[in-house]
Amino acid sequence: MLNKENIINILNEKQFPKNEYWITAGAGLVMHGVKFETGDVDIGGSTFLAEMLVKEGAKWRIANDGTRIIIVSDDIELLENWCGDCIIELDGFFVTSLKGIRNQKVKLNRSKDWADIKLIDNFINS
Repeated sequence: MLNKENIINILNEKQFPKNEYWITAGAGLVMHGVKFETGDVDIGGSTFLAEMLVKEGAKWRIANDGTRIIIVSDDIELLENWCGDCIIELDGFFVTSLKGIRNQKVKLNRSKDWADIKLIDNFINS
């Protein structure tokens, strides 16, 4: 499991251009302080960064919603242009807002997402 410090260290090691990606999903919840740890680091990223990673040999696949997912490493997946409209800056990183993460999770409609939605709602209301 990865905590906030782990997430920051992993992303700093990759040295991606900071204006080409944003932290989202569970890692975003950790960055916001809603959760203390997550299993991996999901980032939204620009087509520029996605293409750069593919040219470097990263594998990719298409999700059910048509989003291209770039497998950066065992710990990082980049979701091309995913929820790039709800971004804020936290601790020197761009991160999807809580509202944006909540909206993502509602659309995905998985049981693990509804548990996170409840955590988000409780965090916002406390």
